[in-house]
Amino acid sequence: MKKHIIFSLAGFFIAFNLFAQSLGEFKPKDKVHGKLVSKEIYIANFSINYQVYNQKEAQKGGSFTGRMLTGKTKAKLSVGLNNISAEDLQQLTNELYQDFIRDLESKGYTILKGDAAANTNYYEGYERFTNMEMSLSEAPGLVTVYPQNRVFFVKGFTKAGQKKQGGFFGAVSRLQGSNNMDRFQQVQTYSKLSSELNDANIVDVDLYVLFLNDEKAYQGRGAKITVSTNLHLPAIENYSFTEKTTGAMSLLKNTKQKVVSCVNAIDFVQGKYKIGGSPLAQYSGTLKKDLNIDGVIGKEKIQSFAKADVDYVGLETIYGRAYRADNETIENSAFIDVDKSKYLAGTKKALGKFLSFHTQEFAEKTK
Repeated sequence: MKKHIIFSLAGFFIAFNLFAQSLGEFKPKDKVHGKLVSKEIYIANFSINYQVYNQKEAQKGGSFTGRMLTGKTKAKLSVGLNNISAEDLQQLTNELYQDFIRDLESKGYTILKGDAAANTNYYEGYERFTNMEMSLSEAPGLVTVYPQNRVFFVKGFTKAGQKKQGGFFGAVSRLQGSNNMDRFQQVQTYSKLSSELNDANIVDVDLYVLFLNDEKAYQGRGAKITVSTNLHLPAIENYSFTEKTTGAMSLLKNTKQKVVSCVNAIDFVQGKYKIGGSPLAQYSGTLKKDLNIDGVIGKEKIQSFAKADVDYVGLETIYGRAYRADNETIENSAFIDVDKSKYLAGTKKALGKFLSFHTQEFAEKTK
């Protein structure tokens, strides 16, 4: 009978003493089609997703080959960000939103109030929110924050607490767990809303700030998880997260790997063709490569490794030679201790650069 051994490591803190915040190479990307003419703006969504923790699990099954028994292994790793509060992230989001509004207004755009779309057919059946609460449900390990004192309309929420997106494709992508495709399909429907608002630009802003990169670790004889610290805005990044689930027919909890697609994106959608319904014009802004935020979190690799127990010798019995190898689990946790003021300043600098660049490009392409 195999014995299950659990080694639990106490959480440790990683502190960094760094200099002034600076940004890495900024390589934006944009795509425009059609003729942008409207000077009116309606903001349908403005959300910033901040990574605050991650939890991973890796397993490697046991085996018996060449008269050698190898036990099963499991490695668990939890990493969290310290010293940053929910109030800090809310204030940062509010400031970035106000800067975004002021930038558009300085370029001659009129910002429509949230309730300007209250009676549209597009938002029929939607719920109205004056202050959207921040959420940990949109994506594991990320807190999604919305600006305060701004009206947003939401189709509803799933049982898991995620925002529902409109249309058939929104339902399909929720079932598939594809958050990026979910957003893409939602943006494609904004032409309908624009046509009800005198062809105003419908704006969707969805931003991500991550502090970890996944590392491809050589597993060897055991289970290993490795991540590295790196505060950045991802161009496009799929990161995995282990979350617990409870089956519909059972009270037992299992774990599953969930993948979140993180893409920093801003879209301006204008007008609607009478045939087909696609936008008359659209500006889409993203990143070609990750934008690193230096001077806040140093480069550090964090890992959890469970080495497999191996029995080469065995024990001779009347039934033949018997082998025994223990199953092992290693749990490791780390807390990244950061300077709050440096984190907020560096993050605001990076997000502000992304928004101001694409706002300027959009304005220059408006005839």
